This record gives sequence, C-alpha cells and structure tokens, in this order.
Amino acid sequence: AMKSQILFVALLSVASAFVPSTNKALQLSLTTAKHPVLLPRTTGNFQLEPLAVFAKNKAPIEPVEEEDGGWDDKSVELAFLAVWLVGLSGFILENNFVGPWPAVMRTIPERWFFLSHMVGGMLFGGGIILTTCIERLVAKSNNAPVLKFWFTQVPTLDGLIVVPALTVSMISGTGLAIARYGGLNIAPPHVDAIFWTLIAFMTWWGVTDLSTQTTSLEAVNEMNEKYQNGEKDIETPEIVLNRHTSNVVSCFFVLTLYSFMVLKPGTLFAFPWSPWT
Repeated sequence: AMKSQILFVALLSVASAFVPSTNKALQLSLTTAKHPVLLPRTTGNFQLEPLAVFAKNKAPIEPVEEEDGGWDDKSVELAFLAVWLVGLSGFILENNFVGPWPAVMRTIPERWFFLSHMVGGMLFGGGIILTTCIERLVAKSNNAPVLKFWFTQVPTLDGLIVVPALTVSMISGTGLAIARYGGLNIAPPHVDAIFWTLIAFMTWWGVTDLSTQTTSLEAVNEMNEKYQNGEKDIETPEIVLNRHTSNVVSCFFVLTLYSFMVLKPGTLFAFPWSPWT
C-alpha cells in the first residue's frame, strides 16, 4: 500500500507540471493511517521545451541581400522610347531626303493610309488633350490616393494610346504623301511642316514629360505616405503642378498640327517665306 501511495503521488507531481500554476500554494495531502504526504509548493509558469535529445541545432538566419535584377521598369521604358524615337525619326528623314521607303509603301491602297491616318490622328490628339485636362483636375484635387493611381497609370496610357497612335499617324501620313504626291520629299510644303512639327513635339514630350514622370511618382508616393500616417492638409507636390505647363505646350503642338492639316499653308494660301505651290 505504501508503494502504491508513493507511485500515486509521483504521478500527481508529474501531472501538476503541465497545469498552469497560480499565486496560491497548491497543496495536496494524502493521508494514510501512518504516513501523511505533503506535495511541495509550486510557483511560476511552466514552459515545455523539446528534449535535448530531439532538439536540432539550427543555423542562424543570415539576411539575404537583394540581387540587382538589372534595369528597372522605367529604364526599360525609356530605352524602348529612345529606340522608337530614333527609328521613327529615321523613317521620316529617309522618306523626306531620299525617297519612298520601303518599296512596299507603293503597293498599299491610298484609302488604307487615309483611314489609318484619321484614326491614329484622333487617338493621338485626343489622348494628349484629354490626359492634360485629367491630370490638371487630379493635381488640383490634393487627393493622395487619386494622385498615386493616376501617376501609376500614366506610363500605361502612353504605351497603349499615345505612342501607338502617333506611330500609326506618322507612318500612314507618309504613305498618303507617297500615294498622292509621289513621295514625302516632293509633297507640298504643309506636309513637310507637319512632319517637322511632329518631330519637334516628340522631342519636347520626351524632354519635359517623360523625364518628370519618375520624380513626380516619387513625390506622390511621399505624399501618400503622409496621408496614410494621418496628416491633414497635404498639398500636391510642386513638380506635379509644374507638369501642367509641359502638357499645355504639348496641346499647342497638337493644335498646330491640325491647323496645318486643315488650312494647308503653301497650298490654300502662301507661306510668308515661299511662293504659291
């Protein structure tokens, strides 16, 4: 009987190790006729840990340095736009100073060039003017989430609307000059003026608009962080407001292009510096 009581007490002691203790003493008294047994007082919190036999030594986790993944998205975009600008300008200059190129341009029906030129011109001109108005409204709103959304979507709008529309407009315009006049190099003066204005626009757009998109987005992200931290009366960054001047000048380039197309200076009326053609 004595051995069974001792075994029972030992089991209770083991079981009590897995029960959270309180600030009060836990005392269990098992009384027998001859030998009272008092359990020791337990305090503190018990925490299970793996036995040393099964514990594995884990190597310390070292910080992983991020590897340079090469060019970022903005660098790729700028490189693509540079190649596009050089290639398209070379196409125009080749047709202006040498003659119709490539030869397949002579085989395409004139109406296909006309349709492409109208659609491309409307998307290009409308895209420039519409995005100018939208960006002005967004900048004046002083709304950080709206500004962040807009400036993360501007490259997408450029890549999906403005650049393709301008490319189609210039290539189809060259095709129209070949079909109607025999080549861009012998077309009336207003056609030559249109293409030089387009080249000037692309240069202005690349220098003043594309070059400020990254810095504007960084400024807008800082503004959005302040907004997320609960700051009030946050104003639109100055660099975003200054972009409006660049956009307005781009709109004047578009209006100049359409003025040349409609009025046809040098054809309907003479240029001040050249005779009638």
